Amino acid sequence: MSEIQDKLAALSRRAGLMTGAQWARQRAEEDQRRRAGAYDLDRVLPGKEVGEGDARFYLIRSDFPLDVAHGTVELGAVLSTSSKHIAFSACDPELEDLDPRATLFMDTETTGLAGGAGTVAFLVGVGYFTEDAFRLDQCFMRDFDEEEPMLRFLAELFATHNAVVGYNSKSFDLPLLRTRFIQNRIPFRLDGYMHYDAMHAARRIWKDRLGSCTLGAVEEAILGVRRAGDVPGHLIPQFWFDYLRSRDARPLTGVFQHHQTDILSLVALTGLVSQLLEAPDGGGFEYAEDRLSIVRLHFRQKHYEDVVEHALRFLESEDRSPLRRQCLEMLAFACKRLQRFEEMARFWERLIDEFPSHLDARLELAKHCEHRLRDLGRAEALCLDALDLLERRPSGGEAPHTAAVRERIERIRGKRARGLRAGRGDDLVRDAEDNEGT
Repeated sequence: MSEIQDKLAALSRRAGLMTGAQWARQRAEEDQRRRAGAYDLDRVLPGKEVGEGDARFYLIRSDFPLDVAHGTVELGAVLSTSSKHIAFSACDPELEDLDPRATLFMDTETTGLAGGAGTVAFLVGVGYFTEDAFRLDQCFMRDFDEEEPMLRFLAELFATHNAVVGYNSKSFDLPLLRTRFIQNRIPFRLDGYMHYDAMHAARRIWKDRLGSCTLGAVEEAILGVRRAGDVPGHLIPQFWFDYLRSRDARPLTGVFQHHQTDILSLVALTGLVSQLLEAPDGGGFEYAEDRLSIVRLHFRQKHYEDVVEHALRFLESEDRSPLRRQCLEMLAFACKRLQRFEEMARFWERLIDEFPSHLDARLELAKHCEHRLRDLGRAEALCLDALDLLERRPSGGEAPHTAAVRERIERIRGKRARGLRAGRGDDLVRDAEDNEGT
């Protein structure tokens, strides 16, 4: 029997297993350390209480030198950010007045991800620049009754700035904070502030290439940030509820680190967007998908001269890419808006040549031939090609597009007939129909 026990003991040691007595002794020692306060919040995560009397919350303040790199970007790089680049990436001209030194970089950790009146932000991080550093205040509720003093502290901090940067903050963080401020009868100042939601900018620039533009995906692919042992975001609410029950702050270490990384990434991403847009000739963007996204951003904001410039440069560098289709479309439409109709026609012709099944190119070129060139024969031929493409497409019944093309063909034929009767061939008399559909 002793031999068997020795073998079991050897196997247990090799596997790192404890005996019942060892386990009991360890639990007793841990209980003793807990009673002695070894796992209290101020021991695990040094900070300070803020507030008066019983109305206090817990604050962890961290200062980062401006030359500290977060991924591939120094935090201080955002101070040289061009506000016109931020406004451009956000499609929001108001952000042209954004000053990084008057801006708050904000993120929240909450009791749930669905929002709603019952969701509480138990950890609110606000980063801002001091004279020679980037300061991060992580405001933490140790229980529900600490929400009001935390929000009053935040209200005072908000009053010293005029802009906010977040990630999905327009849809989540700010609406949630607004609800909490209102419920605590505290004025919510951020509604009138300039607001840069970096998630929307990231999607406009990188979604075609990355697909997912979660902050983690953007960090890894764009900023070069690698999170080791990170706490998954969906588990963070449970970590706080566990803390309320046990008062063991050790699991919160990963929560605070996750939260800190989120806010530092906001700073780095804001600076990097400006750096990339500042590079001459669009040279800041290495990938074709990203360069096409910049063309699309100019088009969306009706910067048609810039669309032409960037699109032509894209076509020169990407002579075989299927992305040429979208680029040529935007280029042709930009020329149309600029009333550079000869160039527009050339780009529609190139689209048809490179992408023979392109329907809109034929229809747009048909309009040009009908109303500007007065070449009704060519206009009719292009519409017939478009109709053939439509009829060969699988569909459940006649599409509205098909009916519209047929109507256009009939109108063109009517014009041709009237011109022939008048002895002018395809030289038309201007009438009310000439401007239809241009």
